[in-house]
Amino acid sequence: MLPLKLKALSTYTCLAKGAIFTAAAMRCGYDGFEETSFTQPNSAEMQLGAKIEGKESLRGLEKLIYLSSETIQTMVKNHKVSITTTPIYLCLQELNRPSYFSLEELREKLFANLRVALDVPNIHKSSRAYLEGRCGFVKALKQAQIDIYENGHKEVLIVSVDSLLNSASLAYYGGGLYGEGCRLLTDNNSNGFIPGEAASAVLLSKPTNEENEIVISGVGTAKEVATIYNEDELLRGKGLSEAIMEASEQTGVPIHETSFRVGSMSGEEYFFDEATLAQQKTLKQKIPDHPLWHPADSIGEVGAAIGGAMVIQTYYAMINGYAPGDKVICHISNDDELRGAFIMQHRNKNIVKEKKRGQATFI
Repeated sequence: MLPLKLKALSTYTCLAKGAIFTAAAMRCGYDGFEETSFTQPNSAEMQLGAKIEGKESLRGLEKLIYLSSETIQTMVKNHKVSITTTPIYLCLQELNRPSYFSLEELREKLFANLRVALDVPNIHKSSRAYLEGRCGFVKALKQAQIDIYENGHKEVLIVSVDSLLNSASLAYYGGGLYGEGCRLLTDNNSNGFIPGEAASAVLLSKPTNEENEIVISGVGTAKEVATIYNEDELLRGKGLSEAIMEASEQTGVPIHETSFRVGSMSGEEYFFDEATLAQQKTLKQKIPDHPLWHPADSIGEVGAAIGGAMVIQTYYAMINGYAPGDKVICHISNDDELRGAFIMQHRNKNIVKEKKRGQATFI
């Protein structure tokens, strides 16, 4: 087992700027959905989206650089993170999703922008980019285990950023000329998602056995043949099940001992069906309840940024005592074959309870 301590968190979403504020808004059931300046596919109606407020003038590359830079600078300012001594793993959209800029250009410009903004000569030489969409976060977790336990790094910073609120992405998910294949939630398509944008930063280190310590204790990856675009294969949830079982075996925690699930699904039936199949395959014992959380309910489909959002929602639920339990299985599915999972655990719980109502208070 190679546990990773969640040492600090930062995020910028349609709900708020700041991890604790975003998590609180999620807990209250808020969402950031509103009409955007884009029209729905083959319609004059405005597309619903989850956009960052006040930054409508930023487009494409500039928006992603701004969002990720803001989250990293929060880490530098509030948690004294040094980007010259801490590797940065940058999680971006997958290569096969169209964009009006080069992802390599984004990586180079982001790192260059950070050097200027933070007035440092360079970033850590082990910094890298994962151009693998949602599952890039899980790939980064695996690399963090290697760098922290084998390569001697004290900390690793995973930064995830993405935006689907641009004409290239919306055209890609908008379907054909007559609306076939549309994956966006529109007036004519209920089986779709609300496009969003977000950035998150997760600082990881070795556990220190402190009170209220929350760790990612197991990570798994796998591949699924029956992807959302492959209608020739029957979906059995095999890839996601394998990723979940790898995380479970690495942790030593069977899935029936986890109290709830957190998933990357954002509205499409395919991913909910996959999660149900994977749950059936990986639960070896019956349990009374195994609720499913999905932060996309509040922030929309944020692509590569979803992994960090899942961690943030779960972390504050655990630390403040309103999570269903102290162990959770988190799972992520790409549009392509990549699948990932990780288990989060709350160790040495020290939760303050309200005497009258028995509910957890914020510490």
